[in-house]
Amino acid sequence: MPSLAAVPAQVQWLRARVAELEARNEAMAAQLAARDAELEAARARLAALADQIGELRRRLGKDSATSSKPPSSDNPSGRSRRTGRCVAARGAGQVSSWARRRRRCTSPITPDEMVECGPRACAACGADLADAAVTSMQKQVFEAAPAPPPKVTEYQVVAKRCSACGETTSGTAPAGGD
Repeated sequence: MPSLAAVPAQVQWLRARVAELEARNEAMAAQLAARDAELEAARARLAALADQIGELRRRLGKDSATSSKPPSSDNPSGRSRRTGRCVAARGAGQVSSWARRRRRCTSPITPDEMVECGPRACAACGADLADAAVTSMQKQVFEAAPAPPPKVTEYQVVAKRCSACGETTSGTAPAGGD
């Protein structure tokens, strides 16, 4: 058991140790607060970068079909520019010459309605062609024009002062807006 004379020295040492630990604790709390602030700033920066990436991805997906940009601004390695054009109809191993090439046209538009416009009678002799075989066909696609925009009329009702008597008279808009 320690002697009573050594107790004040130990108390003094313990008080010094407590003061040292409290100082270290305060320093660590300050470091923790600084790191919390840095972490919050990093999170805010990360959120801003994520928004920027989203905006860039959205803009990257735009082309002349999904925006008001002209077709010349489209990425050349993006979509095929041959959509809807006539393509050669030849089998594998067939010689590629203009004389032997048959061409068929593929339309990028799927029609809502198809109407066969065949002749009813022979133009030469007038015979009925209802059961005759089809020898050739040409396709024509007509796109319906969009509905016209509504007609908007602005009536500006003005007032004028008479130079003879000084009275102000207002005009009137037509009744019913026509």
